[in-house]
Amino acid sequence: MTTLLTYWTPPRFSAAASPLIGEAVTALCSTSAAGVDGVEPGSSVADQLHVVAQVLADLGADAEGRPRRPLPPLTEPAVLADQFTVLGHDLLAAGVVAEALDRLTDRLDALRAAL
Repeated sequence: MTTLLTYWTPPRFSAAASPLIGEAVTALCSTSAAGVDGVEPGSSVADQLHVVAQVLADLGADAEGRPRRPLPPLTEPAVLADQFTVLGHDLLAAGVVAEALDRLTDRLDALRAAL
C-alpha cells in the first residue's frame, strides 16, 4: 500500500472516500484496535488513511506495552506513505503476534483493493 500512495497526487488524497474505503477502514478498526472509530461518511481519503495510521500506531503501542497516543493530523497527506512505512516497521520490531499480523494484513489488503 505504501508504494501505491507514493504516486498519488494531492487531489486524490482530498477526494471524498468511497463507501468501500469507509467499510475497509471500519473493519480494520473493529478487529485491530478497540477504541478507534472510523471517520464519518463523506470524509476525504486522507482522513480515512489517518485513521488507519492511528490503528497501526495503537497496535504498536499495545505490543510495546506503552500508552496509546493520538497521531497529529498531517498537513501534507503525501507523507502518509512514509508514515505507514515507519509504523509497519515499528509493528514488526515490536513483535506483534503472528495471528494479529495476519488479520491486519488481510484488512490492509481489503483497504488497498478499495483504494
